[in-house]
Amino acid sequence: MTKSKFTAGMLGIVLACAAGQTAFAQEAPGAADHGEPERRAAPGHGKDAFAGENDTDHDGRVTSAEFTASRTAKYRAFDLDGDGKVSEADYVGEFSSRFGKGAKAPEGQLKQAHVRFGVLDTDKDGNLTLAEFNASGERMFRKLDSNGDGVVDASDISGSY
Repeated sequence: MTKSKFTAGMLGIVLACAAGQTAFAQEAPGAADHGEPERRAAPGHGKDAFAGENDTDHDGRVTSAEFTASRTAKYRAFDLDGDGKVSEADYVGEFSSRFGKGAKAPEGQLKQAHVRFGVLDTDKDGNLTLAEFNASGERMFRKLDSNGDGVVDASDISGSY
C-alpha cells in the first residue's frame, strides 16, 4: 500500500471520528424487511449535525466561508494554553473537556483522539497548524458538496453524509 493511499485511508477514518465518536452503520427501522441493513450516519455525523455546527446564518446552506470560519473557531478552541499552537496535549485535552469537569473520557475514545492528532499533524512536528487542520476540513467539504457548487445544502445528495 502506498503512503498516499494509507494517508487517504487514515484521513477517512479521522473524518468519520471527527466528532469524537466512532461512526458505525446502524440498521434503520424496517431495514430488515428489505433483506439488507440500511446504512446511515451515526449520531452527530449526519447532515443535520453538519448544518447545525456550520450554518451560522441559519439559512439552510453551509457556504465554504461559513465552514472555514467554523473550522477556524474550532481550531482556536483546541489551543487550551493560548500559545498559538495546538499540541497533542491541547488537542486531546479539548476533547476530554467535552465530557465535563471531573468526568473521565472513555479510554478508547482518548486513544482515538491521539490517533486523529497523529494523522492531522502531517509534518509530524508535534503541533497541529491551522493549515493542517483545515486541509482535512476542505476535503470533507468537497465530499459533502456533491454537486460542486461551493455550498452544502439540500441539493447535495444524502449519500455524501
